[in-house]
Amino acid sequence: MTRRSRILIRPPIETLSGYILDFGVLLVVNLRHAARSGQSVSLGGIMSTCAYAASARWPRPAYPTRVMTVMVSIALFVVLHAYPGYAMADEAPLRIMPLGDSITQGYRDSYRRPLWWELKRAGIEADFVGSMTQGYATDSQAGDFDHDHEGHWGWRADHVLTHVDAWAARALPDVVLLHLGTNDIGVGQDGDGTAQEIARIIQRLRHHNPGVHLLLAAIIPVDHNRITQRIELFNQALENIAARMDTPASRVVIVDQFAGFDAEQDTYDGTHPNDAGNIKIADKWLAAIQALLEERQKPSTAGKK
Repeated sequence: MTRRSRILIRPPIETLSGYILDFGVLLVVNLRHAARSGQSVSLGGIMSTCAYAASARWPRPAYPTRVMTVMVSIALFVVLHAYPGYAMADEAPLRIMPLGDSITQGYRDSYRRPLWWELKRAGIEADFVGSMTQGYATDSQAGDFDHDHEGHWGWRADHVLTHVDAWAARALPDVVLLHLGTNDIGVGQDGDGTAQEIARIIQRLRHHNPGVHLLLAAIIPVDHNRITQRIELFNQALENIAARMDTPASRVVIVDQFAGFDAEQDTYDGTHPNDAGNIKIADKWLAAIQALLEERQKPSTAGKK
């Protein structure tokens, strides 16, 4: 065995530590890129990272160095894929925009506070985004969650459509939680027309981020039978919008907030959710977000009906 091969088999400790440092930095960069694009890291990608790091330390690697590169690559590939959530582990926080009317803004916190804590407990790093930071009662909001949102008390879909370009350009959300239409239906507007305005809102959000995902609420009932009947028809129109606009790259998914919501028991005034109602809404948003993230781990099947 030559002196040169002995050095290559057992390189100086500072060279080996440098290789480990180089490889670690490159692997983190690759994992972050994969997580943000919803993809997994392939064995070939890991091997390329190892080889690149090795080449920086050993410009003309001999056989032992090549063997080490392959062995380290295979070991890391097995370890990473044994952990189903690895691609999300180093991901930047998910940018979530709660978008809508007073159901989103809330007199104090709305569903946003319980959702924030449910996301935390589920291990999902989220960043709520939007130009608003307060509930309708501006001095009453709790300080233990991310306040950012786009909930606007009393607004209709046409009001939101007028402003959504500026909001989307500034916030660039990954996911939008859209609960909108209560005021439109309440003042007697046509449900199909309101649904078309919501379709235009989705188009504007996609203009600023073609990969944005829309979780579109079938909106909650109110404690008024005739209006609730019109809400049911409106929700059917929203289902048609979702079916037409849903794509693998930019999901439009109905989240049925109507089912199981009791306007008499789950609101404090027949329209706006109380604490129990907000928890119900948050639970359904959480389930939809989790399902969306699971799809991001399987990009080839996302969006299939």
